[in-house]
Amino acid sequence: MSIAPPRERLTSKNSVILLVDHQTGTVDWVKSLPKETVIASCRVLARMALAYRIPLLLTTTMEEYVGPTIKDLQEVAPEAFAARYKRGGQLSCWDDAALRDRVKALGKKSIILAGLTTDICMFWAAYDGIALGYSITVVADACGTMTTLGDEITFARLRDLGVTVTVTNQLVTELVNDFGTPEGQLAQQIMSDEIISKLPK
Repeated sequence: MSIAPPRERLTSKNSVILLVDHQTGTVDWVKSLPKETVIASCRVLARMALAYRIPLLLTTTMEEYVGPTIKDLQEVAPEAFAARYKRGGQLSCWDDAALRDRVKALGKKSIILAGLTTDICMFWAAYDGIALGYSITVVADACGTMTTLGDEITFARLRDLGVTVTVTNQLVTELVNDFGTPEGQLAQQIMSDEIISKLPK
């Protein structure tokens, strides 16, 4: 069996972080993993974007029904929240021409993606992102849906399409691979603040 070569390694220079529909309503639908895990992972991704100057884009859908972006992202990334891409009932964020144009203008081909729910809006963001020619890396613990089966089936289907599925800790250490430098210590502090310090004693 042949093994596909690894995709280009993610860096702060070649990547965009896209957080799809992390809203007050959608986060309450998450039952496949603790929603606290999803929120903490989103905080890490947003803080990494700000700390390492990675473009950060937020989207919402049907805010009048699903609610606004979760408060954690509003507080951590107020500018990205203010500039969020709000759409109606379209299930794929790529149906928003303004978002498509913005990502294209950034000139980066690697998209770090997470969204709610895994099996609907995140799936279509990944599916259509691949069709548009982007390399997609999904951060699984910043996603979630109503059942573990929904997560499992979606991640399996996305892997078949060539999507890389990872988790927050692994993603952070791909972006910053040396915690012995001042740059690396910043990432280490973000992980300590948002994940390690909140582990059960």
